[in-house]
Amino acid sequence: MGDVMRLSVAQVLAGVLALLVVASVALAGVLGYRYLDARWTEQARDSSLDAAKSYATTMFGYDPGNVEAHVNSSKSVVTGAAKSQYDKLITNPVQGQNIDFVEGVKKQQVVSQAVIQDAGVVTNTRDSSTVLIFMNQSVSRGGKDLVRVDPSRLTFAMVKQDGRWMIQNIDVITDDSFRSRIQQVSTPPPGAVPLPGPSDTSTPESPGPESSAPASPAPPSSAPAPSVVPTP
Repeated sequence: MGDVMRLSVAQVLAGVLALLVVASVALAGVLGYRYLDARWTEQARDSSLDAAKSYATTMFGYDPGNVEAHVNSSKSVVTGAAKSQYDKLITNPVQGQNIDFVEGVKKQQVVSQAVIQDAGVVTNTRDSSTVLIFMNQSVSRGGKDLVRVDPSRLTFAMVKQDGRWMIQNIDVITDDSFRSRIQQVSTPPPGAVPLPGPSDTSTPESPGPESSAPASPAPPSSAPAPSVVPTP
């Protein structure tokens, strides 16, 4: 009887040890996968950022000698909505002329230099990434001195296809769109009650005589609107 009990205890202990080993192996596998996944995501973050900066420099920097090669290179890294955006940009006739973008750059001797001031990844996974780019684009025509410098902000929504980062969408952020996003974030929720401020005990000023003339509008700014691709 004692031998049977000792055998039963030994079997139970062996079973418990086996379960502990299996659990340890499973836990190690889970932790290992999480570590590798985090590492792969971090690597994707770095590689997508490098790719986005390289693509932006090629896409928005060109001259008469390399514009065709730069356009072909850019066409090879766009997909989805970005492909439609870019194809429309380079195939639409130049305003007032029956020539496309490449011909316009060559004819008018347009030189565009794109300098990445800063860039960062907003969010990413192993196979997708959104990159925000701050870029200055200086443009000259006909070999003349600098015509204008356009500070631009844009985002590339990127996906990895066959091991290569591709631009899926291009979003140019203008001052108006930036302000609208800030307003959307800062808009109070419905039914919000404002905090009471200090009471104003000063005597209100008497309103001046009404003028029949409308207020003079502010003079328009001479600065060009943000543009990441100038029209030749």
